[in-house]
Amino acid sequence: MRIGLSLILALVLSGLVASAVLAQANGPAAVAEPGVTVSQGPDAVSVVIYRDRPVNTVELMRRSQQSWARLDREGLALIVETRTIDLPAGEAVIRFEGVAGGIVGQSAVLEGLPAGVIERNTDFDLLTPGSLFERSIGETVRVVRVNPVTGNAEEHVAVIRAGANGPVLEVDGGFEALSCSGLTQRVVFDRVPEGLSDQPSLSVRTRAGTAGRYTVTLAYLATGLQWSSDYVAELAPDGRSMTLTGWLTLANFGSTGFVDAPVQAVAGNLRTQAGTVPVDAVRLPRRAGCWPQDTTTGGEMPEGYAAESRAYAMAPPPPPPPPPPAGVQDIVVTGSRVAREDDLGDYKIYTLPERTTVAARQTKQVRFLERRDVPVERLYRARVDGSSDLIGVIGPFQTDIVLKLDNDAGSALGLALPGGTWSLRQQRTDGPTFFTGEARSTDRPVGLPVELSIGQSPNVRVRHRATEYSSSRTGGVATTLYTVEVEILNAGSDSARLEIIPRSYFQPGFIITRESRESALTEGGYPAWTFDVPPRSVERLSYSYRLEY
Repeated sequence: MRIGLSLILALVLSGLVASAVLAQANGPAAVAEPGVTVSQGPDAVSVVIYRDRPVNTVELMRRSQQSWARLDREGLALIVETRTIDLPAGEAVIRFEGVAGGIVGQSAVLEGLPAGVIERNTDFDLLTPGSLFERSIGETVRVVRVNPVTGNAEEHVAVIRAGANGPVLEVDGGFEALSCSGLTQRVVFDRVPEGLSDQPSLSVRTRAGTAGRYTVTLAYLATGLQWSSDYVAELAPDGRSMTLTGWLTLANFGSTGFVDAPVQAVAGNLRTQAGTVPVDAVRLPRRAGCWPQDTTTGGEMPEGYAAESRAYAMAPPPPPPPPPPAGVQDIVVTGSRVAREDDLGDYKIYTLPERTTVAARQTKQVRFLERRDVPVERLYRARVDGSSDLIGVIGPFQTDIVLKLDNDAGSALGLALPGGTWSLRQQRTDGPTFFTGEARSTDRPVGLPVELSIGQSPNVRVRHRATEYSSSRTGGVATTLYTVEVEILNAGSDSARLEIIPRSYFQPGFIITRESRESALTEGGYPAWTFDVPPRSVERLSYSYRLEY
């Protein structure tokens, strides 16, 4: 509870619609009830953001505009706060205010106290008009009404006798259901009841031998923070190299900002349990309870009440206030320096080059990768089949365009790349740069190539047919033989590097028995034929294979 703050909650009442306005005057920084030490906020904070799978930035931003999307309960971050507290001797309660709105209470760890923690509590009873009435039963408040005759505001002392489920006030020697008079009025509270806060808080009970000032570290998990990676790749005019820039997008969908904080992002599919989510805050609504609408099922209205009610019912209610934005409010881009990459066990961790502020409901882009003259191999890939139900000519069909980047330790790239979206641009020697498509990639460690499927080629086409098929059974083993002929047509003006993959390579007992061109196992572990097709020409391939099952 914050005492010493002159806090006024004005409930502007007209019929059954109420709006609340909260005003706060200057006062002491923190004054708590006896035996309670309040830490209003951290002296310093650091943020480490995790993920359980690669995140699509565009999809994340789309969901942020949906009012029903609970992005404040998704994502995961480790928040580490440093706080200074004045602790009295003996048993005391320390209340940590200003923690993240998505705090997972059971994950909190507190270090630096002179004695251990006796118990720990996470409070989620938030300050709302309903909770304010419910916690103030028996308390004295002031009712300010506008006299309909004079137009002057008149103040009356009242006592709250019933709470949120139909507030009732004792005022001027009688009892009155709030908002049933039809008059414009507001209720003024001089203080906030103990235990109510506009944000969740964490409190601990401890016992110190001596009083003193202590620096403590509070670490906990919180939801509402996510990160994603995106790449901009600009291909050289000859298409054999690219300039690559990588960006990390940090998104805070929570209600708590982190000012001037060291921020890190961990790449890798982190496993979490379904229970690692915050407890939903208690938001008690205020319900109007006017007789006879809410409390009786029959009987006659008192004389004069019916006319007043009809006049009141005909008045259109004021429009509801606009809902708070569900998504982000700002997008900040910074690219002055590049994030540093390090190992974190089996994961990769990217450290932002400088402290940054991740404000509530904000996204921030930070450059983490910059590479020039990265070699690119362009492949045209096709998968062919010789199943018995495909006897006859199939095609011609377009081939997949695949950009392949070498990512060995000694290559021009040589970096662990978190999965993300690639935006591809093509330079021209005699004109501007053009957008040529997008691709998605998975997490790729150093040593494994990066492959980007960017579309299909209308110039390089493949058709194939199964020319032979036979099946036999010996004992309990069935054997099937296929012969496939493939024809590749390159209508373009440049030579095309082609990769033909047998679609049946993963089936039981697959083995190639004859081939007109030599195949090889690729880095992906599957067999393929790779060869060049000159411009405006046709190449052929034939092979036979066997399946046993």
